[in-house]
Amino acid sequence: MKNVTISLYAFHLARTFSDSPTLASEEGAKSFGKELQDRLTQQIALRNELTTLLLHDTYFTDLTFFSPEEIDFIPDKIAQFSPTAFLPQNINASLGQTIGIYAEVTDKTEANRDLADSYVRNFLKETEYENNKITAFDGNNLLGIPLFQYFCQSTAEKTEKPVCHILVLLNYQDENGVNKLSKHYENIVDLLCSYHKIKFVYQQSEVSYQAALEVSQQIEQKTNEFVGYVADKNNNLDNFGKMLDELPLLALKHSTYCGELTGYVTTIEINHQNYKNSLQELLSAGSKLDSWQKFSDRTGDTFIKQIQCWYNYMSPRKEIAQQLTASIRGIVEIEQAKLDRQWQKDEKDRDRTLQQTLQNNEIEEKKRDRNLQTIVAVVGVGIGAAGIAATASPYILQPNPKDNSYYLGISLLFSLVAGLIGVAIAARVMGHLQDQEKPETIHPIIKFILGITKDESTTKTEKDKSTTKTENDKSLPTSQSEEVAIPQQPEKVRSHSPETEQESTIETDN
Repeated sequence: MKNVTISLYAFHLARTFSDSPTLASEEGAKSFGKELQDRLTQQIALRNELTTLLLHDTYFTDLTFFSPEEIDFIPDKIAQFSPTAFLPQNINASLGQTIGIYAEVTDKTEANRDLADSYVRNFLKETEYENNKITAFDGNNLLGIPLFQYFCQSTAEKTEKPVCHILVLLNYQDENGVNKLSKHYENIVDLLCSYHKIKFVYQQSEVSYQAALEVSQQIEQKTNEFVGYVADKNNNLDNFGKMLDELPLLALKHSTYCGELTGYVTTIEINHQNYKNSLQELLSAGSKLDSWQKFSDRTGDTFIKQIQCWYNYMSPRKEIAQQLTASIRGIVEIEQAKLDRQWQKDEKDRDRTLQQTLQNNEIEEKKRDRNLQTIVAVVGVGIGAAGIAATASPYILQPNPKDNSYYLGISLLFSLVAGLIGVAIAARVMGHLQDQEKPETIHPIIKFILGITKDESTTKTEKDKSTTKTENDKSLPTSQSEEVAIPQQPEKVRSHSPETEQESTIETDN
């Protein structure tokens, strides 16, 4: 075997939807390829060739290493290519990579799967991919050259275990096949690029679905908490407020993940169409790619439908979060209105109590002032009466020139008695005035002086009202009066004047 080459086909995402379109450029593709070349040439001392392309939003690097021409390159010597340097974890191409092994055989019968298996196992020797987890597909040919496809699983204990994708081409000195490879180079690159994009996007959709599922479970937990709070019948405004703070963020996350699933479906559909176009070009050129056709069918029947199923399963959860938020807000508004009404009622009660307290304090203050005025008035009357008695005592009492002390004592006693009498009368008058209502302050004084009792005054008032009503009835026209009132003889009202009392006495005597 001769002309053995090992090629690294690396695909790296240049930008995302949120990045500027100018972020992906030819210079960026060259920079990415040159970085890989510098890294691998430090480990592989063989002639190499670098090709870089910008495929829409993807950087493509084709780095091919050539074996020495004079060596009959058997599979055991493939270790000269330092296979570890080509492994996915050392390349870190975001979309994925494919390792291509090309060899020319001298006998057509040598171009079989056994030889291809030998190359692959020697290439993966002493790496984490050295195991029995290798899936092989044969029966394919690329433009007339036998093609063998391998998927190798890693045995390393780590979260991310990228699959090592290897293609083996065994050419039986068919220069025409080599020319066809050069002619359809872009179709081969587009086919591999679409393949890795579909695989990458589907893996991302699985991540988004798991994230959406976790958020959906949190929303379901909030729903159960809401049902419990409503059934509790207690004041759960604090709990509802906390849920209102958390639910919008959960709904936003859930909506974002569902949007990602929708975007992934669109991306896979576009790349699936590109994949089918490139595959059809190669099939038309004489290729037989059954395993690649199966992947195309699997993309349409499994990948796209699976993501759509995930989206249809997750989409109603978004509505649940929105309905739950609306329900909580409605309950919070109702409870808050109740609390506001209760607060207003309590506030009115407090205002009423405060006002009543102020009124009571004002009444007490007025009462104290009135009592003080009463005391001052009573004392003043007593002092005045005592002064008058002291002034009038010389005219009432006969002084004794022989014993002035006796006269002085009698005079003081007379003044004291007069003062006490004045105090008693003033206290009675002031007490009587304070017991009456304010609008009748003058009228009770007159009644008190005249000696009219309350019952007599009430009787007189009622009689006056009756007389006034009778006069009004008489003044009405006959046509408007349905009944005729018969006037009664007015009762004799006892007069309280002295002249009336004397006349009454004389009539009785007669």
